[in-house]
Amino acid sequence: MQTAIDATGTAADRILIADDEDVFLEPTSLFFRNHGYVCDCVRTSEEAARALAEAPYDLLVIDINMPGNTDLEFLRDRPQASDFLPVIVVTGNPTLHTAVESLRLAVVDYREKPLDLPEFLETARGAIEKARVVRVMRSARKGFGSWLERVNRLEAAVMKADAGGRGGVHSGDLNWYLGEAVQGFTDLSLSLVNAIGTLNRGIPEGQADVCRLMHCRRLAAYESAVRETVDVLVKTKNSFKSKDLADIRKKLELLLKSGADEA
Repeated sequence: MQTAIDATGTAADRILIADDEDVFLEPTSLFFRNHGYVCDCVRTSEEAARALAEAPYDLLVIDINMPGNTDLEFLRDRPQASDFLPVIVVTGNPTLHTAVESLRLAVVDYREKPLDLPEFLETARGAIEKARVVRVMRSARKGFGSWLERVNRLEAAVMKADAGGRGGVHSGDLNWYLGEAVQGFTDLSLSLVNAIGTLNRGIPEGQADVCRLMHCRRLAAYESAVRETVDVLVKTKNSFKSKDLADIRKKLELLLKSGADEA
């Protein structure tokens, strides 16, 4: 399936609506399309599972009382995808049981029909943006892990050398290790900057602060680690001081561990 492009030339967000009532599907999907979203509609949980397997979506809106999801069993039994997919549950018959179960299943919102569509649009936008931030941060954490492996190899090479630089790898090899580490970190930094820029373009003017949107403390920590790491790498390019590499490695390892605990 081809990626949909909106009028600005950027990829449009994709929404899947699962509901067996046309009176809900048609006006809701039309409303989202009129606001620049690609919106697909399905009427059973089987169709929803097939759609999710065939194409990536940025948001799932699903009714409770529909074939295959009369008691949230579709959400409960659906295999968790590697990419975080936000889910909004809608129902014309809200109950305490389904509301509590929705919270347990970590859906982002639970809405009673009929919907206030303009208000629901803001909820959907927020859910999509927050999910995108989650994916960016998870990707960044994996990238930092890969980068740390390169730094560890560089540190190991430095530790093999004696005070005079003998007994370890040659300086040419050290330069290769360092080049690998710097390139990996540069690629990661550019990817993170581009992802955050993409996020900000989708947020109304005056609100283009991803950390404020997410109440995110990790991004500031990542930025600080990035700056310190770059400084150390620049210095290490000439001195190859193993202690500096070890210290920054420990800091990044702690950062990664705390990020994993919060995810």
